[in-house]
Amino acid sequence: MESQTLSETDSSGETINFRYGEIMRHVIAHEIHHIGQLSVWACEIGKKPVNANLIGRGLFDN
Repeated sequence: MESQTLSETDSSGETINFRYGEIMRHVIAHEIHHIGQLSVWACEIGKKPVNANLIGRGLFDN
């Protein structure tokens, strides 16, 4: 699945190809960025930093 390709058409009609692995790494990095932002903001208002650990948060529980 890492190398499967997603094809999109941009506003000028050109086709752009993305590999699934590339997309997933971007999503993970972006999530880490937001957790960092939340931690900084929490510290600025005197709260405990946000825990960056996603394990055990029930993200996949039904």
